[in-house]
Amino acid sequence: MKVIVRHDKEEAEKVVADLIAGEVRTNPEIVMSLPTGSTPVGVFSELTRMHEEEGLDFSSVTCFNMDEYVGLGRDHAQSYYRFLRENLYERVGMSLENTFSPDACAANLGRAADDYSSLIKRAGGFDLTFLGIGRDGHISFNMPSDALHPLTHVERLSEAAVRDNARFFEDVSEVPTQAITIGMRNILESRRIVLLALGEAKAPVIARWLGSGLVTTWLPASFLWLHPDVTVVLDQGAASELR
Repeated sequence: MKVIVRHDKEEAEKVVADLIAGEVRTNPEIVMSLPTGSTPVGVFSELTRMHEEEGLDFSSVTCFNMDEYVGLGRDHAQSYYRFLRENLYERVGMSLENTFSPDACAANLGRAADDYSSLIKRAGGFDLTFLGIGRDGHISFNMPSDALHPLTHVERLSEAAVRDNARFFEDVSEVPTQAITIGMRNILESRRIVLLALGEAKAPVIARWLGSGLVTTWLPASFLWLHPDVTVVLDQGAASELR
């Protein structure tokens, strides 16, 4: 595992954008899984700049949402597919035919999750997975628990995750309590993984994870110790409790 610490948020975001851009240039038909929320916004802005000013070509790239709130359609204001479409796909000229998300409004959510896993398998899995990390150590929406799911599944969100995501809604009561998310095997079978953490709020979980070197289902990010090619990028805030 490679850990890169940069002075501030913008420098850390640029490191991740450069890593992704390098992968896209090496393999124009790359298959990626991407996060949502506040963590990747600066990275997506830098990738957009690279597309507009440096000709970074996303036209043959395939992207899979790593999760979606149960009950939210693709065009819902808070849907994760819409977030990626507006913050990246449309800005870099990505073909929307090559962008995928689980059907979180399906009558049979279990079948929708299985169908998504099958779709990922037909695409050959992920060449690159770009992750954030929750303050409780979740990656994608794989919550701390006695056991973790290997493939795409319906997950009940922890109270901490619901509270953290409430900032995107009018009220915490509006935050969905379930999501369809890719599983740990989907992530660990990715050829390369890049994780970005920003700010002092993430410092305790980063120290708990990187400081222990242990693997536990109660810290899902710890399973990244089992992967041969993980790059963790931190700003000084997120790295502030590392020893």
